[in-house]
Amino acid sequence: MRQRFPDVRAILALTASILLPIISIEAASPARRAASRKSVPRKPPSAPKKLDATVYPVPLPKYMGEIIEEAATQYDVDPNLVARMAYRESRFNPQAVSRVGAQGVMQLVPRTAKYLGVTNPFDVRQNIFGGTKYLREMLDTFDGDVEMALAGYNAGPTAVKKKGKGATQEAVDYVAAILKDYKAGLLGQ
Repeated sequence: MRQRFPDVRAILALTASILLPIISIEAASPARRAASRKSVPRKPPSAPKKLDATVYPVPLPKYMGEIIEEAATQYDVDPNLVARMAYRESRFNPQAVSRVGAQGVMQLVPRTAKYLGVTNPFDVRQNIFGGTKYLREMLDTFDGDVEMALAGYNAGPTAVKKKGKGATQEAVDYVAAILKDYKAGLLGQ
């Protein structure tokens, strides 16, 4: 009886789909990342440095707000942007699981969580720090462009590099919703 071996092309395609997002993140050299930090403003110029926890339909738990502020300070991003992402991703629910398996407050998919060193995606602190670290990487990858960074966070950096911030309709809607809430918060509306 003749043995059947798996299709090598299918295995290579699957392997590439798993590794390419990781490789693309790692591909940016430390020198390029450092240069982009110096030449591009890391935050919108009018971004407040203090988290405004009062602008959400669902209350932001105080302990979660403190973790968001700490992570935002460590990774040099606006805590209000991180909080708006957390609200959009999970409505601040640490036990949230999406239809595609993304988990926790910042909705990290298992592969990304592992890459970021998150061992328990339902641990609020690990999840927020991991998500904020990933946002920082997306900002560095896309030279400080917040819209591209948000699209990369949602659709993956490889898709956004290929197709732009309109990589998927979900990414378009995600970016629009977060920026609408974020800008309204900056304007105090």
